Amino acid sequence: MLKRFKYFFPFLVLFLALPAIFGLLHPGFFPSDDGNWMVIRFSAFYEALRVGQFPVRFLFRLNNLYGYPVSDFLYPLFMYIGVPIHIVGFNFVNTIKIISILSLFSSGLFSFFWFRKNFSNLASLIGSLVYVYFPYHLFDLYKRGSIGEVLALAIVPFVFWQIERKNLPLVSLGIALLVLAHNTLALIFLPVIFVYMLIRKMSVIKSFISIIISLGLTAFFWLPALYDLQFTVFNKISVSDFAKYFVDSGNLNYFGYISIVIFTLSIVLLFLKRNRNFIYFFLIFVIFGFLSLSISKVIWQIIPIAKEIQFPFRFLSVVCLAVGYLVCYQIDYFKKYWKILLSVIYVILIFVSAKDFLYPANFQYYPDSFYSTNLDTTTVRNEYMPKWVKTAPVSIPSEKVQILSGKGTISNLINEGNVSFNTSSNGKILISVNTVYFPGWIVKLDGSSVNINYEQTGLIQFPVNSGNHSVAVYFSETLLRLTADLISFLSFILLLYLLIVFKLKRKK
Repeated sequence: MLKRFKYFFPFLVLFLALPAIFGLLHPGFFPSDDGNWMVIRFSAFYEALRVGQFPVRFLFRLNNLYGYPVSDFLYPLFMYIGVPIHIVGFNFVNTIKIISILSLFSSGLFSFFWFRKNFSNLASLIGSLVYVYFPYHLFDLYKRGSIGEVLALAIVPFVFWQIERKNLPLVSLGIALLVLAHNTLALIFLPVIFVYMLIRKMSVIKSFISIIISLGLTAFFWLPALYDLQFTVFNKISVSDFAKYFVDSGNLNYFGYISIVIFTLSIVLLFLKRNRNFIYFFLIFVIFGFLSLSISKVIWQIIPIAKEIQFPFRFLSVVCLAVGYLVCYQIDYFKKYWKILLSVIYVILIFVSAKDFLYPANFQYYPDSFYSTNLDTTTVRNEYMPKWVKTAPVSIPSEKVQILSGKGTISNLINEGNVSFNTSSNGKILISVNTVYFPGWIVKLDGSSVNINYEQTGLIQFPVNSGNHSVAVYFSETLLRLTADLISFLSFILLLYLLIVFKLKRKK
């Protein structure tokens, strides 16, 4: 009986989280800042993976069929998760919806399991609901459409839960998943996670080892992303003005009324009863809340990574975590009826705070083909365009392969992103494949590699001598990317070994 009862609260968390997903169960898709782009990007990612590109870095269809290397730089985890969901029969929109639903449910469950390591079932239940329904969390989903951030917010409490369990291999895995889910949020959360490891008495050495393993697991992503950035216009373009994205008087509802109550009661508890964890999360609440407000503008002007973070309101992701913990602490401070009363008050407050973000105002009903044939770059300012592209393409090419100079014929053309064809000519000809060049593209003429000329137009161009020839143009891994892939593979083997060792030690 007791064994069955232990599942009662986790099921209750899922049940009470249901209103948060009602907007995802509605037919169609809700308009948001990035939602459509996420679906479009995923559909192009799936196409590239299907023709054998792995890891996926260059999306052939985007940028008006000229291709775009966005997956070399931006969080790929939701797309890898989405592949098996799409394969079993869900369309692209519903795949993104399913990932969102799983993320919300997981954020509730993982936060509950984490909180329960330190608090009562009731306090953990309320804390997990506050985490799920925190206004910014829902704003991230239904207003911004940032599936990467929503997925990351599901992974963060998993990491903290594993820290409580002193499970170094799963801490490493969780941090790795966080990096792949959203690289910017990982950058924000990593210092918070590391300090928490030390607070929970994980040794400095073990903490560093855990982070190093996670960086090894994700080397296939972040190492090429950092190195390949030099080949793009990213550093020359201002993607956004951070000064426009503070939380100010017009959007304080991102915090919600519940934050005011939590902050006030926390100050009171600082003088009545406090411990190291409480002080830490109260400071997290204050520091990251402050950095999201416009009064911190002076600090933002000197933060070296302001361009990478882009939006100050992103710091509310950390506030969301701190709020959940503080709620648990406050509820367990009180006894009997006062505990129940405060729990009821917080349940009411969190739903009142979330009401403006709980359900989309309207929906759009585009067919799946709208996303699977869309040719956008899916980035704000085409910031990952290779720097040798003089003018961004504004229309699709009339032909995928063209003869720019000389006379000849192109036959047996196969275009699946990677291209193959035959040429026939009586003299030397210059071929242009209307695909943006990016390191990793290879041209083979009759099985032998030839040099690619891309400096003038940014496209893949190469000469072909007279006669009949077979040509293959395909995207592959560079030496650095192969090295990064190998690091990730070896790190994965190490992780499996550590998981087995950890399990055996637990059994003993």
